[in-house]
Amino acid sequence: MSSKFQNINPNKFVVKANMKNLFFFRSVKSHYNEIALLIFRVVVSASLMTHGYSKLIRLIEGNIWGRTHLFFNEEISLALVAFAEFFCPIFVAIGFWTRFFTLPIIYTFLVIVFDVHFDDPFSKMEKGILFLVSYLLIFMLGPGKLSVDNLTSKK
Repeated sequence: MSSKFQNINPNKFVVKANMKNLFFFRSVKSHYNEIALLIFRVVVSASLMTHGYSKLIRLIEGNIWGRTHLFFNEEISLALVAFAEFFCPIFVAIGFWTRFFTLPIIYTFLVIVFDVHFDDPFSKMEKGILFLVSYLLIFMLGPGKLSVDNLTSKK
């Protein structure tokens, strides 16, 4: 063999080609991920706001339910749920203090799934589980680049 081919490892090219084929999803442009995260935040938050709006109207009309949580009375419990299901999703959708405003939502759905609907069939728990998992994902992923948090952060 000639000297210029002695230092070339032929397996090196095969491994790179295989790794590239295995990780084809890494070739997705990063802005597609940011757009997907924005759409996910907005759709999940808009869906939750429809549930929170009915609770907000019940609170305004004085039609208070009979549920209490911890040491709170019925009015405060309903106000906290209306805050978590109506106002917090607004901030999550626009990406303002996203992780902070997902915490009341996550707590509310932990209570809904593991306290309110724990003995119910899965069909009653299904929405609560979906919202809980969705907001846990948003908490873990953060707001992304298409958010108010990103615009106001110091770089």
